[in-house]
Amino acid sequence: MFDALGFLFIFAGQFVVRHVLYVDFWGRLLFGEYAGGPSSMLLRAYGFAHLYLLITALLCWLTASGMKRDKRWARPVGIVTSVLLLVGIPWLTIAGAIGLWEFSTKSSRRAPADAAPAKPTTDFWNSKRKSKAQQVVLTILWMAAFVIQAPFEMYAKRTGMPVWRSGWTWWLGFLGFIFVQTALHEWGHTIVAWAVGFKVQVISIGPFAFWRGQSGFQFRFDLGRLFESGGYTGAIPVSDRNLRINQIAVVAAGPAVNALTCLALLAVFYSLPGTAWQSWWWVVSFNAVIAGVMAVGNLIPLGYCDGTMLLHLILWTPAGRLLLDRQRLLQMALEADECHGRADFDKEIELKETMLQRSLAFGQDNAFMIAACHQGLGTAYGVVDDWPAAEFQYRKCLECQAEVAGSPALAGNVWSGFFRVAVRRHHISAAGPACASVVAILEKQKTSGADVTGPAVTFTMLAQAHLYNGDFQAALGEIGQALNSLPGGPNSISLRAHVLRYKAVCHLHLGEIETGLDVARSAADLFRSPETPAARRNLAWEDIADLGDELWPTGQSTLPIELMREGVAHLESGGAASTAGRYRVKLAAMLRQCGLADEARRELPAEPAHPPNLRRAFLAERAELRLLANRPDLAMADCRELVDLWRAHPYAPAPEIASAEGLLARACLAAGEFVEAEALAKGAYELLAAWQHPDAADCLVTLALARAQSSGDASADRIAEAFRLIDTAALLAPAEKARLKEAETVRIAKSAAAVGPAV
Repeated sequence: MFDALGFLFIFAGQFVVRHVLYVDFWGRLLFGEYAGGPSSMLLRAYGFAHLYLLITALLCWLTASGMKRDKRWARPVGIVTSVLLLVGIPWLTIAGAIGLWEFSTKSSRRAPADAAPAKPTTDFWNSKRKSKAQQVVLTILWMAAFVIQAPFEMYAKRTGMPVWRSGWTWWLGFLGFIFVQTALHEWGHTIVAWAVGFKVQVISIGPFAFWRGQSGFQFRFDLGRLFESGGYTGAIPVSDRNLRINQIAVVAAGPAVNALTCLALLAVFYSLPGTAWQSWWWVVSFNAVIAGVMAVGNLIPLGYCDGTMLLHLILWTPAGRLLLDRQRLLQMALEADECHGRADFDKEIELKETMLQRSLAFGQDNAFMIAACHQGLGTAYGVVDDWPAAEFQYRKCLECQAEVAGSPALAGNVWSGFFRVAVRRHHISAAGPACASVVAILEKQKTSGADVTGPAVTFTMLAQAHLYNGDFQAALGEIGQALNSLPGGPNSISLRAHVLRYKAVCHLHLGEIETGLDVARSAADLFRSPETPAARRNLAWEDIADLGDELWPTGQSTLPIELMREGVAHLESGGAASTAGRYRVKLAAMLRQCGLADEARRELPAEPAHPPNLRRAFLAERAELRLLANRPDLAMADCRELVDLWRAHPYAPAPEIASAEGLLARACLAAGEFVEAEALAKGAYELLAAWQHPDAADCLVTLALARAQSSGDASADRIAEAFRLIDTAALLAPAEKARLKEAETVRIAKSAAAVGPAV
């Protein structure tokens, strides 16, 4: 707004003085009618008006520059500028009021004193979005539109068509006609994209947005974007056949529609004199001018626009090849999403790995897609509980500092995922900063209006962050806002179910058991909804099983086990064997901790080869069950294979290796291999204690029991320290702590019964 007003005041000052500030009107009102030319007082008023515009224009540009760069001084300068705009009764007063409201509701932000300045992006196409030359040229073109309109007015007067008294209707006409021509431009892109077989994903025109949801297109009207005139269309190819030609046609369609509209309206304008429609000549001419400006402006190859894309696609430059490869990546992303809907997460990871490799082939010119692929791959690994791989991908994404800083959506997703990884890996030193980052980013994003689908997703992500941080009241506050902002209809069923899922977990953690269970059942009912598309039915059943997994740490057992069994049964019948196997392992762990070891053994998936992530989980749980069955020899075999698998992991994650060695130490202890048990437990404890990982407690108990049984050393201090470690584990819920202490107590009691009071 401030940028546009600055250009308007400088390049169309006379127009603003006469038709916005109404200096003539105020002059006649204050100084009376004049004859033979304006009075000296009126001339002075004109002079003051132009001086006012010059000063205000400079302040507008200064304010806009500070706001774009998030400078602390932008707020006081913006307030001064807004107060000056209030003087411009009546129309500039509105802009001033909007500015004052903006600055009064958002406090100034200071960047940390030691913060390094943001690096410029190396991504070719993203850097084009910040072209200053494009902004200048477009501003000149729009200023020229006011001049171009003058010959039409002269022609209308010469041919006897009625005079157009513009007044305030000029503004309404200008904004309305720009919206109409923008709509025609975007529908040009959309129709040709549909004609060549592309899958249209989103159409945005000013405050209106249409996007493809799970059950068809959704619509949203954003009042905050009421005066925005821009638009965009997102369409994804479904095959590589004639892709370059098709993409050129899709890109050229928008400017072509504007150009054809301009020519058609010019023909209509010159045929109007003497007809019954001649009084509407100004509508026709105004639209012709705007359509022409939009056609020319979009074809000038500056910045990120249709003209730049056409130039590189037609000349087949490296940038053109990069642009087309991004379309192929979007096509692969669509295939990956289809795999996600089928709960075929292993295939999804395979596709996203391929996407990353293709992105890397273009180097730093493709920095944004590289960052986005790392983030997407991190999320995919998180779905299958491969947290070390997920963390690696998120860290690689965060290395693309300029791209993350320039994309709030990417920043929110990567920091949210990274925080979840830190919680799952019990990495306390990483969890705190990650939580602070994700909350700061999402708090800013939820008021920006940048998300075409609305703020519900942002509210939900904030709720999840507060939930994992243990701030359940804050999470419930965000959940309430998410539920209020969710639209009705089948497209929002899945998101509403996830919001209710987080709400249920919050209530259960707060001790509101009946409320929490009722909300959890409501969430499960939504996941079961028959309105869920068939292509995403498996994902809904995975969500059912995952809901059970999410409820388990709250201390509940009956409903989590029921939901887990239900989800597993439907996943297996739907062909998602690997995903069902992952939840079978989790179900077995639940049953074991409930004292139902025989049922747990029956729930374990069959022995045939599994993907590495499932194999590791399977071996760990089978080892636990074999220890309960007093088969330490078999448990040791499972644990040794488990340690080898973690050591063979691409990122050799030290905490996971140490936890596996801690389990092996427990098996060695049960088998009477006290020396090996003590050595393994000591090494694992030292590493895990540095992480403040709760598995350190298990290692310390093993170490105490091994020494007690091998040498008769008293172990009370070590056992007390182990329980203290559990009690102080910051990322464990109270119910999880209680279960861990119960398991250790049982183990200590068994050992005491075997060796006597030395333990």
